[in-house]
Amino acid sequence: MNSISELTQEYTAVLQKVQERRACWQAKSKPFLIQFLSGVTEKHKLNWKAGANELMLGLEAVYLVFDHEPSGIVEQSPFSIVQKMKIGGILSFSQTRNGQIVVWISYPFIDGMAEDKPKNDTLETIEPEEITEENVTRYIQKFLVEIIEWENNARDEIGFVRHR
Repeated sequence: MNSISELTQEYTAVLQKVQERRACWQAKSKPFLIQFLSGVTEKHKLNWKAGANELMLGLEAVYLVFDHEPSGIVEQSPFSIVQKMKIGGILSFSQTRNGQIVVWISYPFIDGMAEDKPKNDTLETIEPEEITEENVTRYIQKFLVEIIEWENNARDEIGFVRHR
């Protein structure tokens, strides 16, 4: 069994690594992501934008998100007509409590048509220094493949809820 001395040294090293990750995120990874993702949205004209959630220092996120748009589904009743909105689709690079970055996707959904919250998938957990042009490009490609598949496949049709 490890001695208390060895464990305290290990814990000190872990705390130092967390600080290094956070410093790397602030100095390099976050500014790179904001610039790179903004460049992608400018170059490739879709109904999307890049942004950052900086409300909680140490748990920040940089993301690509599709804007809300009409889904093409309209609910009609004798008293109203309601255009159902398609809510985004997000690729997020989110800090964790230990400074690592979780890359994840939130799939689009049609507001008011499903009982569940949007489906989320984690792509990978990485170190801030692994945020490179090559890796981010790969994540964007995976995100777009998933969004295309969501649009093409009727995988969420069964079990939708109608609100009257």
